[in-house]
Amino acid sequence: MAFDTKRIPDDLVRAYRDRRCAILVGAGASAGAKLPLWDGLLEQMVDAGVKHRVITPEKEAEYRALIKDPGQWLMVAGGLKDDLRVYFSDFIETAFIKSKPKPTDLHKALVALDRLQFVVTTNYDTLIERAFRAGGDEDVSVLTFKNAGELQRRLGQREFFILKAHGDAAKVGDGIVLTETDYRELLYRQRAYQSLLQAIFTMFTVVFVGASMNDPEIKLLLGFIADAFTPGSGPNHFALMVDEEITTVQEERWFKDFNVQIIPVSKANNYEDLTAFLVALHEVADVA
Repeated sequence: MAFDTKRIPDDLVRAYRDRRCAILVGAGASAGAKLPLWDGLLEQMVDAGVKHRVITPEKEAEYRALIKDPGQWLMVAGGLKDDLRVYFSDFIETAFIKSKPKPTDLHKALVALDRLQFVVTTNYDTLIERAFRAGGDEDVSVLTFKNAGELQRRLGQREFFILKAHGDAAKVGDGIVLTETDYRELLYRQRAYQSLLQAIFTMFTVVFVGASMNDPEIKLLLGFIADAFTPGSGPNHFALMVDEEITTVQEERWFKDFNVQIIPVSKANNYEDLTAFLVALHEVADVA
């Protein structure tokens, strides 16, 4: 089903047409490839802990109860990462690489957006870069938070890249950002990376695709934006959110506190609105 182009703000169309636009891809964008969302990932970590006999039945029950509350997800992640220890890297590789997920239509639609300045993802999987390589860009640059110098160079030269903001399951030894300690270390203590995030959100319009109000990494990122910038300054950003899952008050706070304007989408037909939006953005920019 086609996305109504009248629902795409003019500011966003201009930013994309002028190559001042980036997409931030959240966990929901990988759901179509049967990869887990936050709660599913934590459940799988519990399963791994049970399999390796590193958590007791009592602790397993506590974890599974806590996972039902999104507000506890970061705490649970910290406990499970500590419990898994030497098994953690293999778990990440198994969940996101060895499961052999395939890029979806959404990932292919990203490739068609040839006026994007870059793509950022909080996901660990390799779906985005595989889609770009299948689309003909075999040398697409894939960077992580460890590559601050190269990220800065590419931003300055306006060269396209994919930023795996929280780590890469294909390079798990370089670090996976999962726990609250990991996130705070990255967002508040890595000064070079802080500068890059500031540049990203002050120089470019960012569209959140596949992000959820419950995703803790999105909440922490928004918190960093609020701490780093004066509300109302810089470009407007946009987030595709399911209409039924966000209140008017939340929508107003995202805009007033973070300069993030909500574009409502439907979750019908496995969130096909997300893909339809990406296709429509490219088409309307060509017409405008």
